[in-house]
Amino acid sequence: MLSVMSTSHAHPDKSAGDQAVMTDYSPELYAFRFPNAFVNHIWSGRIPPLIGRKVQLSTAGRCGGMAFASLDFYHLKTPVPPLSTDDLAPSLVPSDGHPLANYIYTRQLHSMLTTVRGLRDGVRYIRWSGYTAATIAAKTQLEEQKVIASLDRGQPVVLGLIKATSKRLKAQGVNHQVVCYGYRLDTSGRLEFTVYDPNGPFQSSPNEHRPGILRKIDDVEHSGFVYQERLSNRTHRWRGFFVVDYRPHQPNPAVIQAAKTDEH
Repeated sequence: MLSVMSTSHAHPDKSAGDQAVMTDYSPELYAFRFPNAFVNHIWSGRIPPLIGRKVQLSTAGRCGGMAFASLDFYHLKTPVPPLSTDDLAPSLVPSDGHPLANYIYTRQLHSMLTTVRGLRDGVRYIRWSGYTAATIAAKTQLEEQKVIASLDRGQPVVLGLIKATSKRLKAQGVNHQVVCYGYRLDTSGRLEFTVYDPNGPFQSSPNEHRPGILRKIDDVEHSGFVYQERLSNRTHRWRGFFVVDYRPHQPNPAVIQAAKTDEH
């Protein structure tokens, strides 16, 4: 379902006004109540084998997995498990072995590695990270139109946000993924996207929760970082973004059962 709050259909190439288009994605139902504080233990061993020093390869975060899983529950029309940081203390996230943690990890891999679409996007993060400011700005402008077209159809999307300025693999950890579920044009004609950022848990109190806002701003001090994402307690800067090739996936029965069990 699509909610259009405007006097005319909201497109950036039309006359400015306080116009908004929102899909029926609701953070209250589909945003997780814990932050993206996962640690992924990829591999441990000795280099060289047996006699070398012990090495552990870890990565931080599962933003893509949380964004994908959030939209999976949205398409299933089932609220995400209402596990919060209070329920999970002293840990901030479900531990590995929990059906939800395992599912989010699987979807993280799907988002950038273990599917054809994901691998293609994984390569795209690397390629975009090496673009000049002018190139990434031009390409992001085209991606904005894709976002708007999808939201006009009532379909939220996953955005791949680019912060890295190098194609090196080590640099890719600063890139990010969020769910975009609405947009608006303010009275000055500036375009704003409404996002759920997995790094910030949904706050059930109306006084605490504010949706994330992603918008292009005047680039004065931060050369090339022309997009600002404003969250309830922090602000991030990004070079640009693209629409991630997300496809809905059916959570396995254990994950769905965990959602139903956690509701009680």
